[in-house]
Amino acid sequence: MSESQVNCLYCGKKIASDTAECPHCGAVSHFQARGYRSGARLKFIIFCIGVAVFSLFFAFWLPR
Repeated sequence: MSESQVNCLYCGKKIASDTAECPHCGAVSHFQARGYRSGARLKFIIFCIGVAVFSLFFAFWLPR
C-alpha cells in the first residue's frame, strides 16, 4: 500500500498526505485524510455559547 504524497503549501516539498505538519518547515498540513484536530469544532462551539451566556448575564446584571 503506497502512501500518497502532496506538496507542502509553504515550502513546496513532498510530504505524506496524512501527516499533521510538514517535517521540513513545520507548517500545518492542510491535506490530512483524517482531519485536523477533530474535537476543535466542538470546543469552539462550546466557547461561543459560553461567551454569549456570559455577555447576556452581564447585560442584564449591570445597572442601567
